[in-house]
Amino acid sequence: MQTMSSTMPMQTPQDLFIHELSDTLSAEQIIVEMLGQAQGMVQNPQLRQGLQKHQQESQEQAQRVQQVIQMTGQQPHPVTCHAAQGLMQSLMDVVQSGPSPEVLEGAVVAGAIKTEHLEIAGYTGLIEKAQAMGQSEAAQLLQQNLQQEQAMLQQLQGISQQLTQQMASMAMAQDGSSASATL
Repeated sequence: MQTMSSTMPMQTPQDLFIHELSDTLSAEQIIVEMLGQAQGMVQNPQLRQGLQKHQQESQEQAQRVQQVIQMTGQQPHPVTCHAAQGLMQSLMDVVQSGPSPEVLEGAVVAGAIKTEHLEIAGYTGLIEKAQAMGQSEAAQLLQQNLQQEQAMLQQLQGISQQLTQQMASMAMAQDGSSASATL
């Protein structure tokens, strides 16, 4: 993907709407790729299943965003969502550090939660713009995406709590064994 050309005019609210839709489409495409990679990094079946579901939903959401863009009679702008790219880079930085499987799973679920927050913020703003411009059908399609994102966030937060408790138990057990070894 390319970065948006500085010569592309953005003079109207509709121009901004198309730009933000294009950025969201880019985000969904990056997220689909990231989720595919993340599935191969985790062993926890519940987390892997959640990532697979998130990937499938992200593909559906990208299709809805494309549908909204088509409804406007416009084409997507050639933009890259730098926020989604940054989230992907953060995950790759953790992977390159050679973490334990438990730490990697914790990083994957934390990254997925950050991704959900990014998407929720984006869809909330897009829905507001669509409604303000009287594009109720577009707002409804975007609302479907927002609802999926909110549900996925709750699911991921539950998985995160479980993984965090497991890691905390492991850390306490390691601390206890190293303390008894020094006695």
